[in-house]
Amino acid sequence: MNVLSWVLQSLVKALQWVVILLVILMTLDVLWGVFSRFILGNQAPYTDEAARVLSVWISFLGGALAFQAKAHLGVDFLVSKLTPTARKWCAVVTELLVVAFACIVLIWGGWRMADAQMQAMLATIPWMPRGMVYMAVPISGCFITLFAIEILVDVIRTPAEKLGAMTQTEG
Repeated sequence: MNVLSWVLQSLVKALQWVVILLVILMTLDVLWGVFSRFILGNQAPYTDEAARVLSVWISFLGGALAFQAKAHLGVDFLVSKLTPTARKWCAVVTELLVVAFACIVLIWGGWRMADAQMQAMLATIPWMPRGMVYMAVPISGCFITLFAIEILVDVIRTPAEKLGAMTQTEG
């Protein structure tokens, strides 16, 4: 295993642990919200907003992990009918489109959206800028870009006849 593969695998493992931690935090937050509302009679005001923030981060970071694991949806009916060389070209074009989308929409657009909201604070979590919620978009975009480039390099290096499935539904 080369150094780059080890770094990528370590990054994926760290990202998995971050998502696990966020899910644990969201579970504890929701449980505290329910407990404080029904047992104590007065729900802690930040619990709903904290759950929404955590949900956004879990969704975007989890989406990046799903992309890396090739667990995303794929429409493979037409692609499966193509020759191996044509399938390889489709995979290359697809990954290039993913990189372009992630860079333009998620990273650039997400950064602009997050930056525009950094002065506004969340209502029930007044120490947290609203932009921190939106930072999940460019950060997940960076991960998706990195993973797409990894997949692209793998597709280019692999002979067309030996190229495997691009999603779990194909394989």
